[in-house]
Amino acid sequence: MGKALTDSDAWALLDGRPPIDAAASGGFDLDGVLAMAEHRLEGLGGGWLILDGIDQLLSLEPDPRAALDQVRHLNDWCQARRITLLLTGKQTRSDGSQPLDLEGVEFMLSTVLVLATELVGRRLNRRFRVAKYRGSAHITDELPLVMDDAGLHLPYSAASEAARTAASQERIGMGILRLDRILGGGIYRGSTVLVSGAPGTAKTTLGVSFALAAADRGERVLYLTFDELDDRIVRNAASIGLRLQPAIDSGLLKIESRQAWNSLVEEHFITIHRWIDAFQPDCLVIDPVSALLKAASADSAYMTTERILDETRARGITTLLTSLIDTDKPQTETTLSHASTLADSWISLEYRIHGGERNRALSIVKSRGSAHSNQVRELLLSGSGVDLADVYEYGPKVLMGTARIEEEHEVAERHRRQYVERAQRQRDLERNIQQARLRMEEAQSEAERLTEVLERERQGNAETKHNAAEHRQDIQRRRAADGPTTGKDRGTE
Repeated sequence: MGKALTDSDAWALLDGRPPIDAAASGGFDLDGVLAMAEHRLEGLGGGWLILDGIDQLLSLEPDPRAALDQVRHLNDWCQARRITLLLTGKQTRSDGSQPLDLEGVEFMLSTVLVLATELVGRRLNRRFRVAKYRGSAHITDELPLVMDDAGLHLPYSAASEAARTAASQERIGMGILRLDRILGGGIYRGSTVLVSGAPGTAKTTLGVSFALAAADRGERVLYLTFDELDDRIVRNAASIGLRLQPAIDSGLLKIESRQAWNSLVEEHFITIHRWIDAFQPDCLVIDPVSALLKAASADSAYMTTERILDETRARGITTLLTSLIDTDKPQTETTLSHASTLADSWISLEYRIHGGERNRALSIVKSRGSAHSNQVRELLLSGSGVDLADVYEYGPKVLMGTARIEEEHEVAERHRRQYVERAQRQRDLERNIQQARLRMEEAQSEAERLTEVLERERQGNAETKHNAAEHRQDIQRRRAADGPTTGKDRGTE
């Protein structure tokens, strides 16, 4: 026991296993092992002493108290030589009982780290906890432990190390002009946007529009898609006029695809963090973030989402998340990812079914720090891209698709008929006014004629009266010339 397996300038490995056919009898001590370890440590200049599987060695000691004495002796030996000691051992037996070999060991050591495993969704889930750490503050939560080709990782164990970016006043576009308008000019750089909706409501389409707009501005975009291959994203986006391949070829857009169910949610977090470090994006799209709920250990999916957003906000990365809604509570607009409280802006997509037709609708639930429209708009997809219909202005109901076209046609036809009727009434009134004016002119002419006739009659009457007066006067003159005539004379005659 104690054979050296390898040597280097930094470390040495000793095989401390007893021979397979060896039989243990009576007690033992660790002096022989420590002698070999001391020799190796002197050659290395001190450092660490790691005894892996100390429980296997202590199990050979029939007296548990003697086994603990050996651990105490080992601890004192390392402290005297200023060597850091690391012991590993099983915490429980396969039947769940506490092994006597390690009972009491944790009380004599300054630090105790507890590792545990459990099956979650038929996948092995490793956990880590600091049970004891004398003289130092430490995290008391049980943390996930992930092992991969890059080593061991403890997700969520610390806050982001990136220097936090100040809140930006700059607005950037979502790639849809009318959407930017109803958002008050776009979203703030470094903010988080949530796009929620049922399957098929064009959540991915909005994510692709956002990514393409960022690439057109010369920004680097990391697009993470769950359960969808990158070439399918490119093909489907091209069908509505969104060409992603040039942005990919230029290196500004990177699409990464992962299967949500194939990894622990903590593994997704580590991978996303690694991609962010490697690509250094200006914008990030996670489509859909609710897919994390399909991963093993999904109970921490909400924490994963929060940690990702904490990292992107610290780095000033503008992030767009898509999420399925909770189909059990569609009327509440609840998202499966529960990211609605974390997002700065929330765009809700839904179906509107009317007259046997299904149409997509878009509305802004919230947009922090920005005025925004409260109108429900129809989302239009075509070969030329994505657009929003004008605000529906006819009545309290919001009609879309064919129903809106029919209603608008009926309204236009009603307006046309009203216009024609008003035009006819206007022409009739103009004709009546013209006729009335003609009649007034005729009446005026007749009044003038009658006035002239009346004037002539008056003049005639005056002349007749004058002539009659002159005639009487003439007669009176004539009779006066003969002298006055008396009655007697008239009688004598």
